[in-house]
Amino acid sequence: MRLGAFVETYDGEGSPVAVKDLIDVRGQTVRSGTPGLTHHVAAGDASCWARLRAAGYYVMGRTSVPELAWSVRTPGCGNPWDPSRDAGGSSGGSAVAVATGAAPVALGTDTGGSIRIPAALCGVAGLRPTHGSIPMDGITPIAPSMDTVGPLALTARECLRLHELMSATPSAAPSTVAGLRVGLPSALWGDKIDPGVLRLVEEAATTVRDAGARIVDVELPLARAHARGAGYTTMLYESAQHWWQAYQDEQDGLAGRAIGLLRAGSQVSTSDYETAREQAAAVRDEVDAVFGEVDALLMPTVPVTAAPLDSATVRVGDRDEDIENAYYRLTALAAVSGHPALSVPAGLSDGLPVGAQIVGPRGQEALVCLLGEIIESGPSARDLARRRNPTG
Repeated sequence: MRLGAFVETYDGEGSPVAVKDLIDVRGQTVRSGTPGLTHHVAAGDASCWARLRAAGYYVMGRTSVPELAWSVRTPGCGNPWDPSRDAGGSSGGSAVAVATGAAPVALGTDTGGSIRIPAALCGVAGLRPTHGSIPMDGITPIAPSMDTVGPLALTARECLRLHELMSATPSAAPSTVAGLRVGLPSALWGDKIDPGVLRLVEEAATTVRDAGARIVDVELPLARAHARGAGYTTMLYESAQHWWQAYQDEQDGLAGRAIGLLRAGSQVSTSDYETAREQAAAVRDEVDAVFGEVDALLMPTVPVTAAPLDSATVRVGDRDEDIENAYYRLTALAAVSGHPALSVPAGLSDGLPVGAQIVGPRGQEALVCLLGEIIESGPSARDLARRRNPTG
């Protein structure tokens, strides 16, 4: 085990992959981070894993996950670049496994940002695919209208390769970014961003522009107003619909924060949930419309670097903000709209990784990964790759 990445490790033959402990692998126990509520021995493979198995992959380890994946932090996982800091979540174990070199690639899930957040904080690439592009059977559900499964790897290209194996529907991308229009929705973060993160995202935009793309300012007022709230309400309601009664029936198998979140979700009214889904649909329509003006969006993945493990808040701009809110703020857009989103390393700020996030039209994973490759070629991103020698 390295920095809390693995729940359990295995030996096998073929190409190794670490698998988040929410995903069914035939004959293996799935725990979903809980003391017992979700535990089961998988009778078969989740479709995503069956496709990778058929392509010659084997599970080298099950990666750590917070209880029911209901957190942007992963208990027991220290950051590979500074173990006293956070690795993010809920796919923190998968990100740590890849960042430390314990696994070449890993699978995670992303409901509100659970692939992209730890990818950004740990200095690896992570792809949230178009919602519905990969079957979700055999994966512990959190909020089905937002749940996705996707890869974490060292590069955008490797993420795309795994995505295409799991989705079985390769997408085409242009051979060059020259002439592409990339939108910068800066009002989504404004001054609520760490200066070092902002500097590196601006450098990423310069790298994309130098490769021949145009950087265009865009406005997304509905996303700014509603994405976070609509996503959070949806996650509360749908997770409680699935798990609250099961927990009450057992009166066991959960601990701590997950109980409170499910209880809160059980108190969300149907009308509030329906309003959240209407707001999510409006955000989706707004993003679809902006893709009539630009080919992709570029933004920070997380507006700060990894927080200390014992901290409940993080400094954003001139104020302290709850870590859950800060980490989730800029991943919420794609989470509620269903569009594909990729986080790639943009560089280091005070020795900690920063992620740049690319969001693209539905079904355009190849496009967002092409732009990710361009960002990976920037000077600060190359420096991060050269210095990728984490502790642990």
